[in-house]
Amino acid sequence: GERSVEVLVNNAGLSTLGPVAASDPEAEMGMVEVDVVAVVDLCSRLLPGMVDRGRGAVLNVASTAAFQPLPGQAGYGAGKAFVLSYTQSLAGELRGTGVTATTLCPGPVHTGFGERAGFSQEDAEAALPPVMWVSAEQVALAAVKGLDRGRLVVIPGRANRVAAAFAQVTPRSLLLPVLVKNHPGLQ
Repeated sequence: GERSVEVLVNNAGLSTLGPVAASDPEAEMGMVEVDVVAVVDLCSRLLPGMVDRGRGAVLNVASTAAFQPLPGQAGYGAGKAFVLSYTQSLAGELRGTGVTATTLCPGPVHTGFGERAGFSQEDAEAALPPVMWVSAEQVALAAVKGLDRGRLVVIPGRANRVAAAFAQVTPRSLLLPVLVKNHPGLQ
């Protein structure tokens, strides 16, 4: 018989690095395909079956970057803001269906993602305080617990929850110069 998907986890993600004015258009499009288009594609294909069965869960992985602009990784930050907004909208649509939608918004995680984007581990570690770094295991545990409870947004690590709240209420005119000054991709 046909396999049915009970839980969809959209975790694939990548980032380019550096200013848009110096970017490679192909690389930028590739990032949007993975970070945004794939999420929409899989949700729109797999949610109908979940809703029909009256059960299921979607976990879309965004980032604490979803709560603020990210000069130096403009497309990545915007893509994660898209995923956060999209998943919150899904959660609203899915109320009462037995299907849940959760957004996981990790801060920096030790995974090798940074190296792929072109950071050295030293640059990344220096750019962000140690208290914000969370292990992949901690993130996975928080994700599963949040998914299980049908939480709307999960931000692993207290320091990251505080930083996300702060970023949301800080005027952009004050936030942007600080973000530009501290981003390793703009040095």
